[in-house]
Amino acid sequence: MNPIIVFIVVFILEGISFFGYSKVASIISLFYCKFFESELFNSIAKHKKEVLHLKKKLNDISCQDEFAKWVKVNRKLTAATAKYEEESSKGNSIQTQATMMINLGLKVFLVIIRMILYLICRKQPMFYASKEWLGQFTYFFTSNGVSIVYIVRNNNKNILP
Repeated sequence: MNPIIVFIVVFILEGISFFGYSKVASIISLFYCKFFESELFNSIAKHKKEVLHLKKKLNDISCQDEFAKWVKVNRKLTAATAKYEEESSKGNSIQTQATMMINLGLKVFLVIIRMILYLICRKQPMFYASKEWLGQFTYFFTSNGVSIVYIVRNNNKNILP
């Protein structure tokens, strides 16, 4: 396998580990909700605009001079707020569920990718450690040599603070 490809894959894996699985999962879940649950989130945005519009309208009306109009707008505002809170709680529930599932899937996927990468590159040593370095334990520590994956992973950990 080409060392550049190994470097890129390991750099991406270490970057995800550096930023955190949950942060990456929350970003991916935002895109998921935007594309696959867009109807619900468009409805939430519509209800939010309506609530803000009614609040502004309610603030413009004097409750002492135009009490009947103020009560009518206040009832509309209460109903719109209830709809907004209901839709918003559904949206938050969907987004939380998506984040948890993506977080779990991301962890499993990255572990599998690491295992595949180690299995592919384990037979291609970058260099062999000499017997003087490790003494009598040389055979146990470096039976296949030092793999490129270990070197790239350690270098990426030094690059990413």
